Amino acid sequence: MLLHAAGLDRTSWDDVVARIPGFAHAVAIDLPGPVTYDRAAVPALADHVAERIAELGLHRPHVVGHSLGAAVALELACRVPVAAVTAFCTIGFHATTRTATCGVKMRALMRVLRAAGPVARTRLLDSPLFHRWIMSRLSARPAAISARVAAADVNSMVDSDLGVLADFACQYVLADPERLADVPVNLVWADQDRVVARCDARHAAKLLPHAWHTTMHSCGHLVMRDDPDGTAAVVHASHSHLMRDLQRRMTG
Repeated sequence: MLLHAAGLDRTSWDDVVARIPGFAHAVAIDLPGPVTYDRAAVPALADHVAERIAELGLHRPHVVGHSLGAAVALELACRVPVAAVTAFCTIGFHATTRTATCGVKMRALMRVLRAAGPVARTRLLDSPLFHRWIMSRLSARPAAISARVAAADVNSMVDSDLGVLADFACQYVLADPERLADVPVNLVWADQDRVVARCDARHAAKLLPHAWHTTMHSCGHLVMRDDPDGTAAVVHASHSHLMRDLQRRMTG
């Protein structure tokens, strides 16, 4: 099961799902919105996902999340049985002023884009210069993202008030990391992420010492846009490891 970031929707996973081998049944769902970003936001979204798992008849799914969706996946794993969590560029592990700086820059960008209006934003993203300036805040490979996809992503982020989420991301902390001690967790970081500070990974390693840590190179926060092949490969590797471990338990 795949959970998207705030400001995006389940279609943000389309290029990744298309690259996941057929042995794994992949289901991407939409998180509900709009969201009131307070201390109850992530637990409430996790409850929603738990209900969707029951509705879909899924049993202990491997849950994959991105950004806010990654935090929801981790919170979900504290509440209901899941096979594993693969969390890309997750929020919830900030520990330094570097994280706050990332939030300030994202809020500033969202203010500028909101003031421009949807028509002007679309026109700006048609310009290679402005396209690169705007998308480089989110992507390490802005030129590889089409103007159409960039406009859809940016307009959706502005409509969902991503500036407020930037404030929330600097405050939200995963409440009970010790409850994940028995859950296979792969925390995936992007080496050129300008939204989630790279130093958050070091803090996450202290809170979740049993977790695997994977770094995606030459990627920004939008890892599925920057490297859909690499993103799918990480999901595949996590799932394959899980299946091998399950097989060893059944035969051992």
